[in-house]
Amino acid sequence: MTATNANDDLKARMKAALERKQANDRGVPKDRPAKEKAHGPEVVGGAPKMHRRKAGGGGS
Repeated sequence: MTATNANDDLKARMKAALERKQANDRGVPKDRPAKEKAHGPEVVGGAPKMHRRKAGGGGS
């Protein structure tokens, strides 16, 4: 296999993969509402927010 054949084969495989990805079209939600990451009793209330500084220090 020559370098040109290998390059053309790679380009063809990449193009096919891109076409499959674009056909899947997961980027934009269709008609249904966006799925929330968390739901139910685990998100009700929640913990109080607390600011924490990074450990360490000294810049120089």
